[in-house]
Amino acid sequence: MSREALKDLVEKIVLFLAIGLMLAIFLDPGFFPTLGEVANNAVLSPLTALPIELAIMVVAAFNGFLSSIAQKYGMDMEEQKERQKKMKELSNKIKEARMAGDEGKLKKLEQERTELTQELMGNLTKQFKPMLYILVITIPFFAWVYYVSDPANAIYETPKMLLPFLGEVDFSVRAWGMVPAWIIWYIVCSIPISQVARKAMKVGI
Repeated sequence: MSREALKDLVEKIVLFLAIGLMLAIFLDPGFFPTLGEVANNAVLSPLTALPIELAIMVVAAFNGFLSSIAQKYGMDMEEQKERQKKMKELSNKIKEARMAGDEGKLKKLEQERTELTQELMGNLTKQFKPMLYILVITIPFFAWVYYVSDPANAIYETPKMLLPFLGEVDFSVRAWGMVPAWIIWYIVCSIPISQVARKAMKVGI
């Protein structure tokens, strides 16, 4: 099997695995906690030595780092910026051609815009593949946090932490009756960590 054929096979396997994971989560309510338990028993149990808020912070840091890598190597940001700049210039030229009533020039510019739009979409599609790879890794991490934050599993005696202005926050409950509290904490950790990772790798700068 050639290198290209092997790469294509791996991409297809990862694609089906990512889609399979998402379908299983939506179709079977018991799959997500089971996946979390498997992830804990197989790999992630050492993280439970940390307080739950720090364990979630580690997961947020890891996922933020992976996302930055995917954006850096899965998408040519400089090329994307150049195309976006060119698209803006084309839009201005099209507006001028319309105002001048130059149908010939307008037709040519609109054709250029169509081709450039296809190039922009192609670059975004290229980024979609590494994002699928990341999903295969991050979904088990999310399932693990869900599993360990459930008091019924007795991983943490009290899956809680103290936050300024909010007091004691229980990660096993839903904030505002909708969103699990651990997801709020994950987002709070993820945003600054992702920004630091993006800056360190010069992604989107």
